[in-house]
Order: sequence, then C-alpha cells, then structure tokens
Amino acid sequence: MANNYDKTNIASMEMIYGEGYLSAGGDEDVARILDGLDVSGKQVLDAGCGLGGAAVTLARDHGAWVTGLDIDSTVLARANELVEKANVGDRVVLKHFEPGPFPVEDNRFDLVYVTAVTCHVVDLVGFFKEIRRVLKQGGVVVGRDWFKISDNRRYRKWDSLLRDKGLNFHFVDMDTFRQALNVSGFTKSRMMDRTDFIASLARDAVHRVDHDLAEDLRQVLGEQGYQDCRKWTEIRADALAHGGIGQSQFRAE
Repeated sequence: MANNYDKTNIASMEMIYGEGYLSAGGDEDVARILDGLDVSGKQVLDAGCGLGGAAVTLARDHGAWVTGLDIDSTVLARANELVEKANVGDRVVLKHFEPGPFPVEDNRFDLVYVTAVTCHVVDLVGFFKEIRRVLKQGGVVVGRDWFKISDNRRYRKWDSLLRDKGLNFHFVDMDTFRQALNVSGFTKSRMMDRTDFIASLARDAVHRVDHDLAEDLRQVLGEQGYQDCRKWTEIRADALAHGGIGQSQFRAE
C-alpha cells in the first residue's frame, strides 16, 4: 500500500522540513550521511526519492549523477519542479515505478541512498537484495531510518496514529534491520544512533508549528488540519523523547 500525498500535504511538510523534504534534516543531513564518501562523477540511486531534495543536493552539491525512484507520482511531480528550479536536469533522472523490482539494470550504481524508506517495507531482506542487485561490486548503501526502540505506551500511541491515518509504516528494531542487511549479502555494515539529534529537531518542529508556522499552516490545512498537524508533531516528539521510537544512520558495503 502506498502512502499517497496530495499538494496540501506536500506544501505543509515543506513548510516544516524545508523545500524538497518530507522529513527533518535537509541538505545538511545528506552531507552528514555521505561523510567521508566522494560521489563526484559517480552513479547514485536515490531509492524512494520523494520530493527530490536529496536528489538535487546529491547532484548540485556533491557532483553525482542521480537516478531517483518513487512509487508516488504526486511527489515526483514536485521533485521534477525542484530539479528544474535547481538547473540539475542534466544530472538527475526521476522515474515512477510500481512496488517491486527497481526498473534499472544490474550492477549500475556506485551508491544507493535510502532515507526514511525502509520503515515502509515489509520484506527488508528482499528490498536489500534488490539494492545489492543494482550496486556495482564494492558499492555502498547509505541512509537513515526510523526504528522501534521499545514497545511502550508512547510507541503504541505513535504507531496507532499512523495506522489510523492509513499509513503503511512497518517499524523494526535495529538488530532486525542489521540482520536483514547481513542476510542480503552486505558486509561491514555499521549503524550510528541519531535519536538525540532527531529528537531535538522534533522538539523544534513542535515549537515552530505552535508559533512561527501556525498561521501559514492554518491557511494551507484549515483549522482542523492544523490541529491534526499539531497532534502529529507532538506525539512523534513524545515518542522520541521517551524511548518509543528512534533513528539511526547506516552504511554497508
């Protein structure tokens, strides 16, 4: 099942997270994930590219040749707008595809970039095997994602909110994630917990939704939509602050 975004969702999320992004971090987070890796002139797959923020910065700021894939045509339309705006259309190709195998050939990419995507995937082993298929020998997969830390009240409240919205999140713990990487044929995998960092961004988002962005969000979402947005940001920040959910950065060869 896809998570379908309309233009209203996209506009409000870009207000909170920045142009081209559906989650916190922005261009600086892409640089942090790539730390120590030179992708200039390299072939990079942005799997689940969303609104295209990462694809744009990978090409514009890091010199990569980027292929972006997503299953949502609405977010891809916005991503194409941003690619054109950034004048990187000669270095970025965006493709829509149906859930399943990637529409690219074997051994194509030097690096696969995956952020806030695996939390939507039921078959992690199958997903990572597909990434391994399209990577060149010695290629690297990098990214970050959400994980279940503890099945406590805060986690269940956050998970229930997502399910009530009809969203297809499938959170696993970090050990399950690491095992899926290893079973899929990746070696030298490492993970770095970033829960404290993302929790600080979540607290900041709550403050901005309550204050700086309140009127703009009301204009886009209406009063009820704005109140839903406030509830969303508060419950997520609470789950992060009290050991329910977390985030980790990962890298594997």
